[in-house]
Amino acid sequence: MVLLLSLLAAACGTTDTGTADDASPDVADADDGADNGEEADDESDPEDDAAADNSADESADDSTDDSVDEPTEPAGAASSGDVPGVTEDSILLGTTLPITGVAAAAGEGLLAGITIALDEANAEGGIDGRMLELVALDDGFDPPRLVSNARRLIEEEGVYAMASPAGSQALPGIWDFVEDAGTIVWGPVSPQDPQIQEAYILGPGRGEQMQICTDYAAEQGITQVGLIGQDNQLGEEGNAGMEAATAANGLEYVGFERVEVLSQDISSAVLNMRDAGAEAIMLATDNVQAALIMQETQTLGYDVVLCADNGGGGTGGPNTVDSAGDAAEGFIGGLQVQLPTNTDNEAVAAWRELAEAYTGEGSAQSTSNFSLQTYYYTRALLEILDRLDGDLAYENFHAEAESLVDDPLDLGALPILACGPLPEGHSCASGAALAQYSVADETWTVIRDFMEANG
Repeated sequence: MVLLLSLLAAACGTTDTGTADDASPDVADADDGADNGEEADDESDPEDDAAADNSADESADDSTDDSVDEPTEPAGAASSGDVPGVTEDSILLGTTLPITGVAAAAGEGLLAGITIALDEANAEGGIDGRMLELVALDDGFDPPRLVSNARRLIEEEGVYAMASPAGSQALPGIWDFVEDAGTIVWGPVSPQDPQIQEAYILGPGRGEQMQICTDYAAEQGITQVGLIGQDNQLGEEGNAGMEAATAANGLEYVGFERVEVLSQDISSAVLNMRDAGAEAIMLATDNVQAALIMQETQTLGYDVVLCADNGGGGTGGPNTVDSAGDAAEGFIGGLQVQLPTNTDNEAVAAWRELAEAYTGEGSAQSTSNFSLQTYYYTRALLEILDRLDGDLAYENFHAEAESLVDDPLDLGALPILACGPLPEGHSCASGAALAQYSVADETWTVIRDFMEANG
């Protein structure tokens, strides 16, 4: 555990190059890195311009070459024909997260939650005697790097499954080759449901959370609402949710203002919402854009209700509201986990104790909602693996995961997981709660209990 803790500290620290490998070394090689004082994996990320000087021996660029016809035997495979990433002694998992860059606070929390859960499982003997190992790659919140990292995890590292990868704007770009490879993607953070066998969605989608924000607005007597969302599939998902919710609640939908992915130019979108008379604005953006929108409304003196989904709002922790400062007062976000991190609840308290032991009492990761979320997402994955009694064939995994529709999994902090067969069954949870932020107290308070959308 000490080695893994040291490795995560290196992952979340500053580096000279900011490459995926410098920021998040291969946990599977932690012993070598600790003994020799070397990085566990020195392959450079082809999408990172800063890595160019360190990648003289690398010739492949996965972000532009999608035609890998004959991938080499995955490093994690037991032998030819066996399940990738599984040996007699280990199970290799992977993830790609924004550990550096503008979304680093969220990425560090996401990685912390995964790692804490794996450390806990390994301390208890692993899964049927197999130790859990992790390859964590940093994508810097850059869509091409995320896609490249996902390819690397599948085709080069040979992971058994990808655990809680994050990047709403980029994840849709991985589904085709994930489906071709058959690699499980468990609990991707805030994507749309691709309805493929390999992907299991453990929280409500952006569209559903926008509906729940709109339901709340209607309950408060608001009559005119709008949406600021990214110009991509995630924004369109939010728009579809808004159209359904405004129709169900009899509200006027004043419009959908699109912003470019990763753009910090949000001023015109906010001005257009004000001019259209929006009394509440729902946000289908990333967390940086959400913080900028809060600040812009404050600068304009625009008294408006702002509500975002968990992925864009960082609800329950400091990820987004810290960046917004005083402008975050009253900000509302959807909770994909049922409870804020400050809640006095047995499941939350169990995570918080582990998080504080991991990173220190009062640290950012002991209050990060993303850490709480991925801790329980990973616990759910390990529960499925444990139920397979050592036979980790993908067909067995899918059969067990899809049986949750008849025997739901309740871990206390997540919505109840009731995965079932396709076409709809891999959206394993529904509904969301809403929480509101207080700047003075630095706390989130649940203002609408966990429930499904009205419309």
